[in-house]
Amino acid sequence: TNPPPDADSWTPEALERDHPTVREWIKTIKYAIQECGINLLDTAPWYGHGTSEVVIGWAMEELLVVVKGDDEAPAMSRGDLIINTKVGRYEADPAKQFDFSYDTTIRSVERSLQRMKCDYIDILQLHDPEFAPTLTVLLEETIPAMLECRKRGYCRGLGITGYPLKVQQQILEASVEKFGDGVVFDQSLTYGHYNLHDKSLVEGPFASYCEQHKLVCMAAAPLSMGLLTHQGPPEWHPATAKLREACVEVARICEEAKVDLPTLAMVVALARVEIPCTLLGMKNTEQVQFAHKLASRFIGLDYEASSESLLGHVLTDEEDEVYKRISDTENGPFASLWKSKEYEWDGVEGAHLFWREEQPLAKWEEWQDR
Repeated sequence: TNPPPDADSWTPEALERDHPTVREWIKTIKYAIQECGINLLDTAPWYGHGTSEVVIGWAMEELLVVVKGDDEAPAMSRGDLIINTKVGRYEADPAKQFDFSYDTTIRSVERSLQRMKCDYIDILQLHDPEFAPTLTVLLEETIPAMLECRKRGYCRGLGITGYPLKVQQQILEASVEKFGDGVVFDQSLTYGHYNLHDKSLVEGPFASYCEQHKLVCMAAAPLSMGLLTHQGPPEWHPATAKLREACVEVARICEEAKVDLPTLAMVVALARVEIPCTLLGMKNTEQVQFAHKLASRFIGLDYEASSESLLGHVLTDEEDEVYKRISDTENGPFASLWKSKEYEWDGVEGAHLFWREEQPLAKWEEWQDR
């Protein structure tokens, strides 16, 4: 049967590998890997509610196909790629959206391996744990299941990802207390905390905590999920009205100076030397080309230098001037937000709101550090 006309409503079962839209998705993955040297794919059962993992699996079949010749070797090996996925967040239906139980976690990983045609996952990540109904379920069910997955060889390492940095650190500290330092997590993926309006990832204690405990700290969403674009964010974006207004002013400043805001935001994010990897969402080959072109500005530069030194090499004169205006702590568009600490949104309140409004009969606690 033909997939529904609205791709957002497709299920993994409804996907057709030869549908033009699906072929475009596969083409994008292959282009990123083969033509641009991108070797990390970050996905989750939540992304497309399973369709993202299925499409990656089809791309893997085509990328790892055996090349006919004397050595009968694949065009590339699984070891050439880093493929990460997640557990904990799943369906659009609020009743099925979060499940941090032991059995569901194990089944989810087995399903992800099947969907992605992989023998193993590189980093298995705990997805948006701030939405867990209790800290206890994470420590007694989800994390033990993740450890079991690593023991079985389903994954090579374990990670954590979510929005509130304090909650991530709370979970990391609790896991150290229960399981021992260096036993559980190898990596932290944060999002929305290193960009033009929010640099709390490096200016706060979290990055230092990760370094102290030998956790790789990665960052995503340098465009702050659409805030730092000329089109503005989607309606569902959790940013406050004040933050949205400030970002509109930033877009105006950029347009006045003929500077592309997404370009500026992404280059600034990529220049942060303390962050070894910045993840970008790219949905077609044009976006991959755009990101690759920006990353190419850094070729040959010394990452042992300071972030400021790197920016001096990669920003154009016009971009540098705009960045200085935006970064002005007294008169810039974010100045008042930085002073009042309103440069971010409340991820914990978002989790509480979910349980109060979407799952009013469920048992949950306000356990998260704020």
